[in-house]
Amino acid sequence: MRARIALVVAVIVAAPVVGLAGGPPAGAASCGLSAFDGTRTVAGRSYVLHVPAGLTGTQVPLLVTLHGFSNDGEMHAQQTGWRPYADGHNFIVAFPNGNYRSWNFSQYGTADITFLRNVVADISGTWCVDPHRVHISGHSNGAFMAQRVACDAPDLFASATEYAGGPPDAFNYPCNPSRGIAVALFHGDADFVVPEAWGAQARDGWVSRLTCNPAPSSEATADGQLLRYTGCRDGVEVLWRTYPNQSHLWPTGARQQDILDRMWAFFNAHPLP
Repeated sequence: MRARIALVVAVIVAAPVVGLAGGPPAGAASCGLSAFDGTRTVAGRSYVLHVPAGLTGTQVPLLVTLHGFSNDGEMHAQQTGWRPYADGHNFIVAFPNGNYRSWNFSQYGTADITFLRNVVADISGTWCVDPHRVHISGHSNGAFMAQRVACDAPDLFASATEYAGGPPDAFNYPCNPSRGIAVALFHGDADFVVPEAWGAQARDGWVSRLTCNPAPSSEATADGQLLRYTGCRDGVEVLWRTYPNQSHLWPTGARQQDILDRMWAFFNAHPLP
C-alpha cells in the first residue's frame, strides 16, 4: 500500500527547491486590521492574501490554506470559498503559491516549510494576528503538505485540517511533531485520485502518533460519517469526516458549507497552548 501511495503521490510533488531565509514572527512593534485583497511577495515567493474589511478585536486568527497540484492560490480561493467565509467569521486568510504549482512534503520540502513560516511572519508584521490562532489547511497535494506542516511546524501552527489527502510520511520521511497537534481529515468516498483508504491510513497514522484512544466516538451527520478520536497527547483530537459519492474535487453546495463550518469549528476548538 505504501509503495503504491509513493508512486502516485510522486506525480503531485514538486521538485526540490532552494532554501529560503526567515522564520516565525517575533512580533511586530505595531499592527493594524486594515482591509487588503491582493498578492504579496516574501523572500521571492508569492501568496494571495485576503484581509476582510471591518475586522474587530485587538487580534484575529489567521488561516493559511494550500492549493492542490497544478492549481495556485487564487484558484484555491475560488474553489474553497474561504475568502467570503473569512468575511463573515472575522479572520484573515492566505493562499500561498507553491513552486511549480505544487508542494513538496518529502524530506526535500523544508524550503516550503520555511516559505510558509515566512508567510505568517510577513502577515504578522503588518496585521494584528493572534499567535495562538494560526492554522493550516489544504486540498489534495496541499492536504499532504498541510499535514507535513503539522509534523514539522507545530510551534507556529495551532491545528491542521485537510481535504482529499493521504499520509504525510508516504515517502518514509518521519512525522514526529514536537507536541500534540489537533488534525481533522475530510475525504470523499468516491475519490479515485487519492482513494479514501489512503485518507484512512493518514487518519490511523495520526491516531497512533498522537496516542489517541483508538475507539472513536461517532457523531450524527446529514450524510456520510464523522468520527472523533479523543484522549490524545496534550489533550488534542483527531477528526475523520467522509462524504458519500464525493469525488476528489472540493465539495460544493451544502457540503462546502459543511466542510467550512466543521473546519472552522475545529480551529476554534484548538488554539496553540
